[in-house]
Amino acid sequence: MLEFSFEIIDESKINIVYQYGSSSFNFNLFFNYGVWTLHPFDGILLQNKEMCRLIVAELFKNKDFHVMLARENILLSALRTSIDLNPDIPVRGERYQEQEPDELSEFAETHSFEDVLHIEQDSIRERMDFFQNIIQKMYMEGFGPEDSDFNKVQAIIRIYKAAHDQLGDLSDFPLGGDERRRW
Repeated sequence: MLEFSFEIIDESKINIVYQYGSSSFNFNLFFNYGVWTLHPFDGILLQNKEMCRLIVAELFKNKDFHVMLARENILLSALRTSIDLNPDIPVRGERYQEQEPDELSEFAETHSFEDVLHIEQDSIRERMDFFQNIIQKMYMEGFGPEDSDFNKVQAIIRIYKAAHDQLGDLSDFPLGGDERRRW
């Protein structure tokens, strides 16, 4: 059996099988509300978050997984999980002591969702410009579509463009009531 395999069900759902040790684990990668989310289907992973963290961390290192994401125009950095994989952050419903406001909380209090979308789009636009400059330089040096690296840089630009457009699509969702709503 392969260490990693996947089946594209439709444009918003991909089933994944990941071999870890002597066991196979099933995941579903689905697109909902403009976000790709990875969800484990095995009871052992849903019940044992430590094991789930370990296996997902290994899956995120898998090169075949990276290639599949790139081919489907999914940014690894934008991928979310359906269960909390961070052991340092309390899960909803757990008791925890009041923590001092941190940088993230302050950011969330001072920026609307629309602000965050614009910040992210600007960041992606900068990356697109960077790779566009690289491809122009490659072209000026005689590289073109027959060169595999040239094609890879073009693919990176397309991925960033798709992410930029998807973020723009999120701003079309009604936020309900106050458009400047804070997190």
